[in-house]
Amino acid sequence: MKLNTVLDRSDSSSLLSEIVALRTHTAVRTKGVSQSGASHYQFVAELDAEAEEWHMVTDQGQRCSAVDGMLSVEPDPPHAVPFPRGMPTEVQMLHPEAFLMWGRRGESFYPMLIQEIGRRSLLITFEHVEDPAFRATAVINGTTGIIEKMAMLGDVTILTEVEFEAPLDPGRQLEFLPVTTDWIQPNY
Repeated sequence: MKLNTVLDRSDSSSLLSEIVALRTHTAVRTKGVSQSGASHYQFVAELDAEAEEWHMVTDQGQRCSAVDGMLSVEPDPPHAVPFPRGMPTEVQMLHPEAFLMWGRRGESFYPMLIQEIGRRSLLITFEHVEDPAFRATAVINGTTGIIEKMAMLGDVTILTEVEFEAPLDPGRQLEFLPVTTDWIQPNY
């Protein structure tokens, strides 16, 4: 990995391969918080990449999932979508190659800088292909390959709990506790 060096768009595919190579799990469950402006919501997301299935529920009661190649986003009827298309950002964080920000054909962003932060994390800065002042960042856990924090245009999504090799359980009862702080402390 080329750290602390401005990357060329041609470096994008090798960087993505290195990020994917960090992954040692197939199934993962996470809790997190997403904030946009003054509003926020909590979520639980589950992914089994081997089975090509995922589920997500928010504290506002919104549900979406992909099972057996069928994408379900309530209240719309299910429709066929190939994996990993249709994943919301919160699930894409568990499967970084699903993000449309790696400089692949037709994508508007590419990684332009990667830096080590904290004890185990990598900070990736993405730049828009048409506007170098338009940037987004992602914090990737250097031991799991999971994006633990994503920030773009003031919208921030943070994973607060991660559990590996947990079986998918879309019917389980979820409890969302109130967010008691204005700032979720980073754990880099």
